[in-house]
Amino acid sequence: MDAGYLSVTQWWFVALVVSALFPAAFYYCLRSRKGALYSLVGPAIGALSVLGYSGMRGHAEEEALVMFSVSLLSVALLIVAVRPEVLRYAERARRGEEYEVPKWKVNLYAVLTLSFAVGLLFLLL
Repeated sequence: MDAGYLSVTQWWFVALVVSALFPAAFYYCLRSRKGALYSLVGPAIGALSVLGYSGMRGHAEEEALVMFSVSLLSVALLIVAVRPEVLRYAERARRGEEYEVPKWKVNLYAVLTLSFAVGLLFLLL
């Protein structure tokens, strides 16, 4: 698989679809419209940082869009993956109990997210 199979216009479409998936993942996890609205800031900041940084480094627009799409998709998948922990945390908070996610789970989620992102970037770029 190579990023060159898609045109820059198609990569813009992919970036827009992934940007829509990000708030959808937030809503799926939190079941809060307010949280989903706040999550719209993530794609905006991500787009500014990736496109700005890649512009300074001399990357092509296509490469910047691939990096943006893969990174945002990775975070959206991470949010969906931690949904059971968020629900468990919310349930215990309603009962007045404290709940802390075990460190091994946090580390596992982080490693899986980074592995997915790096692996997909190597396949695409």
